[in-house]
Amino acid sequence: MSFARLTLGFERFSAVLAAFAAILALAMSLWISYDVIARNLFGIGSPWFFDLSEYALVWITFLAAPWVLLQDRHVRIEILVDILPVRLQRLLGIVVCILAIIACGVLAWRTGIAAFEYFDRNVMMPRIWRIPRILPYCVIPFGSMMLTFAFCIRLVRYLSLSDPEAAFRTAASAGQESGLSGDEGS
Repeated sequence: MSFARLTLGFERFSAVLAAFAAILALAMSLWISYDVIARNLFGIGSPWFFDLSEYALVWITFLAAPWVLLQDRHVRIEILVDILPVRLQRLLGIVVCILAIIACGVLAWRTGIAAFEYFDRNVMMPRIWRIPRILPYCVIPFGSMMLTFAFCIRLVRYLSLSDPEAAFRTAASAGQESGLSGDEGS
């Protein structure tokens, strides 16, 4: 399988995860709205919505992050990068990707161990909801692993493209209205 096909498959899978994260964010806004209205108008409190929102935020973050990175729509200091010569931009990008691969890989490894221990020992959340701790937090090692792969793809692009920052800017601006990249929108 070629790198391009593997990358395209990974990007599509990341887009599906990001879409799920968006649906989860929409659902969270609905249940928070319901909770505020029910509490203020009818005096009906739903304290478990707070826990559910905390868990949803973790899932939203770790499911959407790989797609955001691959689309180059993450927060970055462009003014600094843009004033550097292309060779220095590439070198800085390579160093950042290597450091991020290490950080995300370690995060995936360590949280994977913790998740396995939660599962193995059937650790429960000490909250209103007595659910296994693995349920809200299993997404952390998975999302960290996905971010590791996304940074690997980005590293290959830094190594193979003559002006990777220009390519990233073009990809990030493609599909601003639809949210789709240039390849998916055609």
